[in-house]
Amino acid sequence: MNRDMCITRPFLLHCWLLSQLLLFCVACADTADDSVAAGRTTSVRLLIPRPEAATRAGFPSEGYETNLTVEESAIHTLRVVIYSLRENNNATTINRFYTEDELAKAQQSSTGNYVLTIGNVPLGTAQICVVVNEASIGQDYTDILTMQNQAVETGDYSKVLITDPNYAFFPKRGTELLAENPKKGLPMSWMGKNHEITGGDQISVELKRCVAKLRMAVKNNFTADIRVDEISFGQFFGNSFYLFKEAELDVPPEQIYKEQVYTDEVAYTIRPGESKVLICYLYPSFAWTSGTTASPYTIGFKTQHGDYPQMAFLHMDGTRFNSIPRNKQVNIGVTLSGKTHIEVDFEVVDWADVDITVPDFD
Repeated sequence: MNRDMCITRPFLLHCWLLSQLLLFCVACADTADDSVAAGRTTSVRLLIPRPEAATRAGFPSEGYETNLTVEESAIHTLRVVIYSLRENNNATTINRFYTEDELAKAQQSSTGNYVLTIGNVPLGTAQICVVVNEASIGQDYTDILTMQNQAVETGDYSKVLITDPNYAFFPKRGTELLAENPKKGLPMSWMGKNHEITGGDQISVELKRCVAKLRMAVKNNFTADIRVDEISFGQFFGNSFYLFKEAELDVPPEQIYKEQVYTDEVAYTIRPGESKVLICYLYPSFAWTSGTTASPYTIGFKTQHGDYPQMAFLHMDGTRFNSIPRNKQVNIGVTLSGKTHIEVDFEVVDWADVDITVPDFD
């Protein structure tokens, strides 16, 4: 299975010392004109989609899901890390952090996208990384060594591995996401590898959410109210992911999966013929690796009318539906009828993509 690739190999001691020296020099020269280092550095413009640029068709015009739609695309913090690979230094040269207030004051394109100008970028080969809402996964990359220490070897490359051993950050319900104070949002990232910085570069950043989304609609097909007391999911909730995506399915092989059961958090009554929606976010999942074993992608319920046993909602279709990649949305439709009769259907769709329009810099 293809795996994504990320940050360069761990640095030797002399490279680390050199990187610290460069960090100091860049910090001192951060506001200096590029002409000071003519022929050696330049400015790079990053074009980053604003949350308002997202097109979210098919959602209700008000209420719970509308509020979630905004928060799912919200950029509360943004970090830009540029590694200069010139002369094989593998040295970090830039680590910029933007708060929500700073982004609100940043230059914008005619379509409302952020335009961030990064100065003093060395000419030559560079690796550019963008991380959005790092606090949502419990990270703080103020010291770039934190990210470097998270790099793990995977063949010829290293990747930044984020581990959440106690499932402290995900899975997360939509109501939990909305209730956060301060707001942390959802983790997003992008990486441009081996980009040649030549001068006056304009780079489109295509942010992707690092998590997947489950949207489950439970319909009551009884003639009376039904109270849902428990919703249980199978063993497919992982505790780690790679920070930057290159492959469609980029799940760490050491992933540990657990079941997820919601009781008091979901106790609600559904009127006859109506539906209730449960939304949950989770790390990318590849929990079903064998077609000879039962799918772990299951869902079950307990109500005052009886128990509805767990039933698969993600079915094997060749090699297409044995996993849940990042930035995908799984829509699950559930109909409860009869004492223990349950019908389940599903679809796997793209989470609404954000289009970037490159502004004119004439």
